[in-house]
Formats: sequence, structure tokens, C-alpha cells
Amino acid sequence: MILSVDLGATNIKAALFDENLNKIGKTQSVPTRACMGKDGIVSALKNAVNLFDGQASVLAVSSAGDVDVKTSRITYATDNLPGMTGFDFVRFGEQLSLTAYAVNDAQAALLGEVYCGAGREYKDKSIVMLTLGSGVGGAYFRGGKIIADESNMFGRYGHLTLHDGGRRCTCGKYGCVETYLSGRAVHLSAAQLGIDGEDIFEKYLNGSPRHAEFVNGLAGELKLALGAIEKISPFDVCIIGGGAADWMGAAFEKIAKGTGYPVVKAQLGNDAGLYGACVNLKSMRGEL
Repeated sequence: MILSVDLGATNIKAALFDENLNKIGKTQSVPTRACMGKDGIVSALKNAVNLFDGQASVLAVSSAGDVDVKTSRITYATDNLPGMTGFDFVRFGEQLSLTAYAVNDAQAALLGEVYCGAGREYKDKSIVMLTLGSGVGGAYFRGGKIIADESNMFGRYGHLTLHDGGRRCTCGKYGCVETYLSGRAVHLSAAQLGIDGEDIFEKYLNGSPRHAEFVNGLAGELKLALGAIEKISPFDVCIIGGGAADWMGAAFEKIAKGTGYPVVKAQLGNDAGLYGACVNLKSMRGEL
């Protein structure tokens, strides 16, 4: 059995999988406790693992931050995971008698969708994935593997410049994709027009002109983003997931069609990283 863990800034999700990438039972969740720094996060990780005490011999990890898959270390973590730069998942696993493998969460989400979700029929194609959550995650799959290097900004598509001199981003730059397409950004844009609310997309589907103008503008921003991404990561299809994509509901297909690019919605929801961590583990063991 494989214990898969998805380390995020707010929560840590965990679930058991068999060797055929089938999830066993329900996904469990514990608070990350990032406000307590590294000690709090590591304690929370142990709590997540202990929920499945003795049921697995290997640990598959999907983690926020830059992760070196060869060493399973976090090479860089933002303040969302304070103190976690340099964290060694292999050593962490050894302390719990588990063999550990780790991968970046956005890359894990794409691997999960390619092997178990919306990308299964595109395995021989070039695939981009955008995860529209509180930020915007990105990853690129080509030739049967994740491509993340200087040629494509290591897949950090959320920090491609969409508008010169635009909104200030948490990365310090201005006009990043993330400042227009993350869930937070969508709420901000809607609030500026006085139409913010959880029913934005429902009202759009019901024919509200104000909401239609807003959503059409959002589709335009997504089209610009995909155009910028395509220049550095030529793709056959783009998979879009994350909380903001789920929020769009039935409007997703119309928005996707409005971009003019081949776009499909992710299928695995919040479990994409858990599936992808297992895919990475099997890839690192030469089992795919």
C-alpha cells in the first residue's frame, strides 16, 4: 500500500492507494499549522501519516514549493510554508519507517490527471495544466514526462506577465497571470464591478448582461494567458483545475470555448495531487 500526502499551506490531505493507483477509502485532512512555522508543519505531517499508522510502507508526497524529485527535497518554499526550504522528505520518511518520494504539487496534479483523470487519452500529446486556486499553479507534460526547466520558466505560468504594469503580485512583479486568474483575483475583479458573490457564474448563465460582460472579460484574460504559455510550452491540450475552475460550474465549457484553445476540465478535483504523488513514486521506481 502507498500512503499519499498532499502538503498545502492550509491543509494536509492524505489517503491510501494500491499499487494500481486506486484510492482506498476516504481522503483525510489535517490543518497544516503553517502559522507555527516549520515545527508546526512537520508535526502536522506526522499527524497526517499517523492517521494510517502501519498501513503502508512507502510515502508519496505532493508538496507546495519547488521540489527536487531526485532528492525529494524542497529547494524553495515561500512564506506559505515558512521554514520548509531544504526540507528532506526522505529523512522524514525514514524517521517513520517509510520510503518517501516527493514532487511539486502542480506537477503532481498534472501527473494525476494524465494517468488517472482528464488527460488519460492525451498521454502521447503535449499537455499544459493550470490550477486556479488561491494562486495559479502550472505544469507541462511532453514526451511522457514533466518538463520544467529554464525554457518554460519551470512551469511557473502563474507568474508570466499578462499585463505590463498591471496588478502587483505576491512574487513582487506586476501584471502576473495569477493576479487576474486566481480565485482571489476573480473575486477582486468582480468586487470592483460591484457584482462579487458565489453566484457570479450562475447569474452569467441566467443571462445577466453585467455578469456576461465580466465573464467574457475573464475568458479574454484566460485566452491571453494561454497564448503566453503556448509560446514557451507548445501544447495540444490544456487541463484546467482548482477551486476557481470548480466554482465556474456549468459555465466552464463556455469560458473554455471562448479562449479558442483546446481546454478540458480536470476530473480529480482536490485529490489530483494525491494521485499524482503516487504516479511520481511509481515513475521514480521505474514502474510506469
